[in-house]
Amino acid sequence: MNILITGATGLIGKEVGKVLAGKGHKIFAISRNQKKAKESLPFPCEVIQGDLSKEPLRDERMQKIEAVINLMGEPVVGPRWNPELKKRIHDSRVIGTRHLIQSLSKNLKTFVGGSAIGYYGDCGDEICREDHEAGKDFLAAVTVDWEAETQKAPGRVSMIRTGIVLAPQGGALEQMMFPFKAGIGGILGDGKQWMSWIHIKDIVGLFVFALENDHVTGPINGAAPLPATNKEFSKSLAESLGKPLALPVPKLAIKTLYGEAAETIVSSIRGSAEKAESLGYHFAYNELEPALREICLPYKNGEEIFYAEQFVEAPPEKIFPFFRDPHNLEQITPPTLNFHVEAVSTKQIEQGTLIDYNLKIHGVPAKWKTEIDEWQPPFKFVDNQLKGPYRLWHHTHEFRPFCGGTLMVDRVRYRLPLGYVGWLVAGSFVKKDVEEIFKFRRNYIAQMSHEDSKQ
Repeated sequence: MNILITGATGLIGKEVGKVLAGKGHKIFAISRNQKKAKESLPFPCEVIQGDLSKEPLRDERMQKIEAVINLMGEPVVGPRWNPELKKRIHDSRVIGTRHLIQSLSKNLKTFVGGSAIGYYGDCGDEICREDHEAGKDFLAAVTVDWEAETQKAPGRVSMIRTGIVLAPQGGALEQMMFPFKAGIGGILGDGKQWMSWIHIKDIVGLFVFALENDHVTGPINGAAPLPATNKEFSKSLAESLGKPLALPVPKLAIKTLYGEAAETIVSSIRGSAEKAESLGYHFAYNELEPALREICLPYKNGEEIFYAEQFVEAPPEKIFPFFRDPHNLEQITPPTLNFHVEAVSTKQIEQGTLIDYNLKIHGVPAKWKTEIDEWQPPFKFVDNQLKGPYRLWHHTHEFRPFCGGTLMVDRVRYRLPLGYVGWLVAGSFVKKDVEEIFKFRRNYIAQMSHEDSKQ
């Protein structure tokens, strides 16, 4: 089936795309930057360039689309709201969805729309089922308008009112974790407000379930069966990270920091999962503690985690030889690091190879010695820092056969020097540096793959 995913480069979109591509569907995505989207999507995908916030798309490929998963929308939590940002939040969802539907064939079979649990507004202890009235605040009004546009789509229509998504990388939890990892995270206000959460595996599962099952229509709460109060959530998050729970954060402080957006942060929404379950969806994570424990375990051990994926349209056997030559590591490292291989204990990289590097970190010279402590060509290898600027640097490279090509997966576990002080002072800067390194690498490999495909 030809499936279009909007918001494909987002947290949920990437995971949904991998699942559907793995099932053999042909995936299409829409992006303002075709090249950037192609590089960052971890699945084979045909990217249609355009900006739905401005106008419908006239690309003939839109008429071939059989099903849609609509995930586009400006992030809600982050900077303080102002009239310009509020307009972007509204238009990216409402106007964007309107233009999307205008771009599609009238013969579309299925349209699964994104929505938000914020539809209900602040409801105290009330249980919010899908027939509950909408709230009156800004986000509730946006969601009402968003769903109204979605209902105009041809074919079978359903909408997932997504709750707080718990994921190892990105999303709301990543923002919540920082004060808790720092040991200053506490209950918000009196902590009695309900939080409708859902694990990333389940929100992805719900979108795919809604797409594949003809009996699924209308709004569905994308929330786990057992919501938690903010007090319960905060306590569980602190315990999962091995940190104490700090003093409560007064609502006035939240209002001062976030302004009008504080409504979203402290509102109480007790979403029900009854409809999803009655339709036949089985949740992988019903309870909060196991979900948080799984995600937070590496952080509890004092480690930071970086995770990256990239799809390459070539099998592992063709890609892996590039990594056998240690000097190729210089090619995939940003020039600003002045990265240079000084010595290698073997001609080609293999089990037990020792590699010495010189580099500069923000202009400061550093030496690095690493050992290849796992070597499984053409699917996996692991390098482990023996000497260098980190207390721990353990990098797992995987090359997974996927959809006729390779899903390259990088997972880095690292610890900074000086322990907690080092993390607090330099953690955000190091994270940004690591992201830039892998961004450069992703661009290089995408370009190399493109040139190879032309030969």
